[in-house]
Amino acid sequence: LFITGGSGFMGKVLIEKLLRSCPDIKTIFILLRPLKGKSIEERLKTITALPLFEPIRKVMPHVLHKLRPIQGDITELQMGLSDQDINRMRNVSIIFHSAASVRFDDPLKYAVFMNTRGTREVMKFAENLQNIKVVLHVSTTYSNPDRHTVEEEIYPPLADWKKTVEICEKMDEDVINILTPQYTGFMPNTYVFSKNLAEHVSNDYKGKVPVVIFR
Repeated sequence: LFITGGSGFMGKVLIEKLLRSCPDIKTIFILLRPLKGKSIEERLKTITALPLFEPIRKVMPHVLHKLRPIQGDITELQMGLSDQDINRMRNVSIIFHSAASVRFDDPLKYAVFMNTRGTREVMKFAENLQNIKVVLHVSTTYSNPDRHTVEEEIYPPLADWKKTVEICEKMDEDVINILTPQYTGFMPNTYVFSKNLAEHVSNDYKGKVPVVIFR
């Protein structure tokens, strides 16, 4: 397995549940970046030392060895992965993509790089895996805040995600910040806008990789 967003609230709960309930899992690769002077190995130890993992530490501590930190950054192209780490993960068959910025006040450029382009990079990685069975993209009901009832369907996009990524890559950030309210259609914030576009990234890759969108 490969998990993005493993250090987040949902990611930690997911990892604990997988370790406790799915004994046949061989390896869980977790995308992490060095943070505040901590290496990715130290960050993983901090995660598994949480009270959440206490039952596992007491009853089945051996399963913690299934966790493998992978250095990277979802905001970077190719998720910041080295060729060596990509090769290490060549047998990955399931991806949980839960990495996202949930801040409502992120600049549009950062929100798009994190939530929209990051999703594209996950899909591109999955596309090259020989044994891929499913990519589960963690979305949010708030991707469609203009609807009173959100059904299990893909609604029209708020913008063209490819053009939006290109704009954020090429245009001056100050100009982007000025134009953000108009460009996002006056959506409540950049979070819902970028997460809406991420659903359409996933939808566009559905013919290339098996994709599930979980709101």
